[in-house]
Amino acid sequence: MLREATLQYLRYGDSVPDEEEGRRIDKAIEDVSAASVPRVVHRIFPLSDTDGVKGIDAKLDLHYGDLQNLLAGSEACLLIAGTLGAGLDLLLKRTAKLDMAQYVRMDAAANALIESTLDRFEEGLPVRDLTFRFSPGYGDVPLTLQRQLLAVLEAHKRIGLALTDSLLMTPTKSISGIVGIGGLLRERSCTNCQLFETCEFRRNNTVCYTKKK
Repeated sequence: MLREATLQYLRYGDSVPDEEEGRRIDKAIEDVSAASVPRVVHRIFPLSDTDGVKGIDAKLDLHYGDLQNLLAGSEACLLIAGTLGAGLDLLLKRTAKLDMAQYVRMDAAANALIESTLDRFEEGLPVRDLTFRFSPGYGDVPLTLQRQLLAVLEAHKRIGLALTDSLLMTPTKSISGIVGIGGLLRERSCTNCQLFETCEFRRNNTVCYTKKK
């Protein structure tokens, strides 16, 4: 599964790497996995409805249209964030200086690993009918909402995840998201994405996310 997702991030589409390239990709996955220290933080809130707008009892603004669509029919909201740790950042920086091609493979593997880490964590929660994760910075949800989300999660205190002044996550291989619980089950798709017409992943006959089995 991790290899498949890594190939997606490398934009292989329906093609398959040759034997030598496959070995390099496998080495990248191995090194990234060894250097990573995955940590996840989450909170679950019941959803309230005020004049048709879903919200939670926390300082997190959910009024944006894309979030309201995500949470339609949901009874609760999962806030989640995860990181692979600062040690992986150091390894990626060293690799970028020595071997840029291998760095690209490792970067793809790290993206796949952090996504799968949160996927597995969500699968282990005692809840069902989860929507996909929606992250600040996509659709009509501004990246600035990231500060509110990480503050509610106390992500810096609990897993060492912070934001730079330019709203970049540190450690860099980290993600966060908002997930609906109960009600409608909405899987991620390309059709509602604002990058649908210009997406390079679609041009390579692949997607930027891992499809659920």
